[in-house]
Amino acid sequence: MPTYDALLAFLRDYLERDCGGDIHLLRSTVATAVEELEEGTDTLYALVVAWGEDAGPGFQGPTRWKVVESETGDGPVFAAGTVTDFTGADEGRAEVTRAVREHGFESVGAFLYGIVAGSSVAMVRRLPRVR
Repeated sequence: MPTYDALLAFLRDYLERDCGGDIHLLRSTVATAVEELEEGTDTLYALVVAWGEDAGPGFQGPTRWKVVESETGDGPVFAAGTVTDFTGADEGRAEVTRAVREHGFESVGAFLYGIVAGSSVAMVRRLPRVR
């Protein structure tokens, strides 16, 4: 298995040879490659949902969601958005699930409530790309 130094040397060479020294192009290329490597694995991410100000028992109002590495909401954000125009918890979960799917992730578990007041967390994984 290649060492970290070998991987770094390869990336430096690739940066100069194939990316023209553009670190942003390298970052984008590596991110895409990691996503492709991830397809078919069970790598899980946390979907963190902050229900709107009017959430309360009715779950109404603009609701923000993001897909991150951990349930605490820390780490890089892989997808994010806002959903509106729903009433009730069932409709809200359905809207969030639809929006998350449109961003390339699918839910693999139930929404868990109470980790942070007014929020919920669910586990998601990346959908395979259609080629």
